[in-house]
Amino acid sequence: MAQTLRWGCAALAALLLAGPVAAQPAGAVAAPAERATRHALVIGIGTYTDPAVPALKGVVHDLVSARRMAAAMGVPEANITVVRDEAATAERIRQEIDALGRRVNDGDRVFVYYSGHGTRWFDEAVKAEGCTEGLLATDGRVLSNVELGQRLAPLAARADKMLVFYDACFSGGVAGEPFRTRSFVRSASTPAGEQVTPKFTRVGAPEACAQPSNFRTRSLAQGLQPAQPVAQNVVHIAASRPDEVSFDSSSFGGYATVHWRDCLLGQARDLDGSGAITVDEVTRCAQARITPSLAGQPGILGQQMTIAGNANFVPAWMGAAFAPTAAPAAVNTAPARVASPAEILAEVHGQRDGSRRVVATVRQPLMKIGRDTLDLDVTPSRDGYLYVALAGSDGQSLYLLYPNALATDNRVQAGRRVSLPGTGGWEIVAAGPPGPETLLVMVSDAPRDLRGLAQAPAGPFMQTLLDGQGRARLQAVLGNGTPLAGCGQPGRPSCSDAFGAALLKVETLR
Repeated sequence: MAQTLRWGCAALAALLLAGPVAAQPAGAVAAPAERATRHALVIGIGTYTDPAVPALKGVVHDLVSARRMAAAMGVPEANITVVRDEAATAERIRQEIDALGRRVNDGDRVFVYYSGHGTRWFDEAVKAEGCTEGLLATDGRVLSNVELGQRLAPLAARADKMLVFYDACFSGGVAGEPFRTRSFVRSASTPAGEQVTPKFTRVGAPEACAQPSNFRTRSLAQGLQPAQPVAQNVVHIAASRPDEVSFDSSSFGGYATVHWRDCLLGQARDLDGSGAITVDEVTRCAQARITPSLAGQPGILGQQMTIAGNANFVPAWMGAAFAPTAAPAAVNTAPARVASPAEILAEVHGQRDGSRRVVATVRQPLMKIGRDTLDLDVTPSRDGYLYVALAGSDGQSLYLLYPNALATDNRVQAGRRVSLPGTGGWEIVAAGPPGPETLLVMVSDAPRDLRGLAQAPAGPFMQTLLDGQGRARLQAVLGNGTPLAGCGQPGRPSCSDAFGAALLKVETLR
């Protein structure tokens, strides 16, 4: 006899009528162990051969911060390459980017960090008053946005995710004397003797390109975008807007770097209650700290961090991933928002590798409650492991439908269609209430360790518990693979965390 799950509120009622169901304890889910599939290139330039270029005394702190950020992303120490100061010539930077490209395999993750001066110069290709951005190497040579885009493109093409963070700026727009190191006005939060320097040099830049708000710019992020084969897989974080200044502190380094680091390592909050901390949430946290730290300083109008690309990428599972949902500002305010099961699945879907296509269709998208069964056809573009999760129309329940107790072998092959439920002796009948159901269909390179989920049995299926820890564990387990012994070797599963996914909607009707 086929095992049936009637999903929605009816499924929850059936579980309650059957008596108490003990939730299976979730396995410990901490920051992922170091992964050989993760890599970082850290570039920091505080001193330049040209004495006209101001020194950045805080870069030494940025290098430490960047290494901590890389570690939080699961990058092993052996996979972190650091190029600093006099060693960071334009040619050396090119060589290190190329070397990184040779190390990165399909489905790996990459973190590229730069702290130093940015610059801008006139470019006829950008039309009238057009200016092009670039990063200044220690020898005074510039790596333009176009060149950087071309050199990073091969990495982006192979990486599951590539995060590029540049703490530099591309205009000198500080009122009065914009290019001079200055002391900050003393306050309770200002370290004694702190020196602050704009991370922009006007050396070689015409006045039109050195001033804010009077140019048409071809930005670094824009230069990188056209070369990206899959925008879903790349995120760029800039310390400031194109027409703003970013600042270097001699006491702690770049304002953007230190605050983004602290937010990544635990200060950021899960603003939407989804169970994960995204790049957008980390950056919002950092911005909330940058703004007051610069407030009240003469001639400084602020510094706004910007994101291009996949702002919903979850970069790390250290500290912040299991931080509590954002607390209300005051006792009488409404409680913090908690994401619905459908929104949680949508956020997991946002972590997919866009180059890994999963074609999934529901044979009957309009389903009669109590009568129609859910039937899926899935065709992956790569070999992997198939998982199907369902968010019910009640807005509260979330089930892992596949694999299940009656169908444990979830391996699939590239180009070969899989039909579910197939002949496994199980089926799923719509139970209501009426409304939309959301299905996440994902095919991962490496298997997921489902023991890490907070869960309760629902017949042969698994109901995921969605308290704060349950949401976090769901995101962590689905988003991170479980590398097996010998992974990456011929005939063995991949070591990567990459997965392809499709998000489907089904409507249940009376």
